[in-house]
Amino acid sequence: MLRPWHITTLFAVLAGFGFYSNIINRERTSYRSRNIPESLSAIECMKLRRIILQNSKSIKTRHFLQYVNDIQRCPWTENKTAFNHLKLCLESCCNASHFMLVTQENTPIGHTFNYETQQKKTIQITPEIHQMFPKVSPFNGKHLGHCAVVGNGGILRNSFCGNEIDKADFVFRFNLPPMNRSYDTGSKCDLVTANPSILTSKYGSLQGKRKPFIDMIKSYGSALILMPAFSYTMNTDICFRVLHSLEDFGVHNRVVFFHPEYLKNLSIKWKENGLKAKRLSSGFMIVNAAMELCERVTLYGFWPFPKDPEGRLVSHHYYDNISPKPGFHSMPQEFYFYIQMHTKGSLYLKIGEC
Repeated sequence: MLRPWHITTLFAVLAGFGFYSNIINRERTSYRSRNIPESLSAIECMKLRRIILQNSKSIKTRHFLQYVNDIQRCPWTENKTAFNHLKLCLESCCNASHFMLVTQENTPIGHTFNYETQQKKTIQITPEIHQMFPKVSPFNGKHLGHCAVVGNGGILRNSFCGNEIDKADFVFRFNLPPMNRSYDTGSKCDLVTANPSILTSKYGSLQGKRKPFIDMIKSYGSALILMPAFSYTMNTDICFRVLHSLEDFGVHNRVVFFHPEYLKNLSIKWKENGLKAKRLSSGFMIVNAAMELCERVTLYGFWPFPKDPEGRLVSHHYYDNISPKPGFHSMPQEFYFYIQMHTKGSLYLKIGEC
């Protein structure tokens, strides 16, 4: 039997919950309301597309950010002709379905690799190394459907893109990101790259206790773990150690390795197209692979600038504000190519909230 004070307490709790929910909803509504831009006219959009496609690599950053903000106010239409043209160009130079990953099929025992970034350094494929490779590429002959390529940019914070990302047929992620903001970043993961530098800084190169690393890997479900074992000589041992650690703990995620020839060919192609960088970022590598392997591609969390298109400060990553080493990658220039692909209708670049 409810006493009067029970009823009073119950109403107080319900009122408090309603007040809290109202505040949260108002905050979300307020955040969303200031991000609903007015659409541009068809003529304005046509002029804007022309500017981006002709001049984006030479546009000053402050102007470029305004163009990026404005292009979001124009309707986006998928252009299958532009998409298929880029897909064919990438297939002819690089062939991701067969050569993105090292396999037993494309790399026989006794083969000698030149390292991707250290061409004078080589490694011979022994029977022990050969058995680490999948027999054939898991992408060979497959069509992945709609792919979400999820970057780690701070632009993802408060984007509420998680549900949209998880609806994709295949989800790519980068550099073992924390999976603790599912409402913004989603929870689905089919492939995640793993930079050896992260394993060195956070997990002691797996030389000591490996359980924390194993627990972290489990947050990606059954995703493929993609590593650059043959990009630098210093990467090889730690990449092999990751594979052996997962086997030792009975974790069934498959560790696969970038093919150094694939990465070298991809780099040559984009240098010929004017991209000047010491090395392509892992994000750019995977976007290119997705353009070959998928039927439709949407990018989330790609934003290399310290302010969003509306001038608000954003962190470099959605989980920290640690910037990359200067002069190594050229992410702003890579982003210019993304916005051109978006403008052509080859892929959809999602910026801000969903």
